[in-house]
Amino acid sequence: MKRILCLILILSLCLSLCACGKKEEEAPAPAAPEPAETVTPVQMRSYRSYEINAENWNMFFEIAEIPLYILTSTEIISEVCQTYCVVLKDEYLPYLNPEGDYSVRFELSFDLYCETLEIDTAHFTYRHTDDMLYAGNATKSAIFDRSALPKSAYGSDYNARVGYANAFFSGWAVMQPESKAWAGFYIDLSSVQMLSASGTIELAV
Repeated sequence: MKRILCLILILSLCLSLCACGKKEEEAPAPAAPEPAETVTPVQMRSYRSYEINAENWNMFFEIAEIPLYILTSTEIISEVCQTYCVVLKDEYLPYLNPEGDYSVRFELSFDLYCETLEIDTAHFTYRHTDDMLYAGNATKSAIFDRSALPKSAYGSDYNARVGYANAFFSGWAVMQPESKAWAGFYIDLSSVQMLSASGTIELAV
């Protein structure tokens, strides 16, 4: 009997040791959470309105002569638009509000000449000749607003000073069929006088 009890105790001990030796299965580690998507907020530009008048207009604008070449379907120059414009200065173009509700009206006077041009049709350049006839003093108006933002008021891009925002006030030249001479108007830029300027523009701050 003692022998049987001894065997039972030994068997129980062996079973206990076997149970202790078994490793518990490790629970799977929880999956790392996916990083949240970073959303960069859209930076909204704020704009300030600036009053333009006859005293400060040249802080923001300047007078310029800008050629616009009108081409035929075969890429031959048919007309030259010597546009004379009140243009927004380069340094303000990146800050102009393209959706702004603004308008500036300019009244200008200038000396106007009838002239002929020498045009290099291959290289899209021209120069004023000495054949000029004084036609008198003229007064014109120009309006700068959102409609001035396209590069051209005539449906074509400028070949020079691309990106300018302009208010046109004069200029054109056409070729005379008989003489093949280009005749048009020339404005002496040094004679331009700003008679009045009134309105606002909106620039980013």
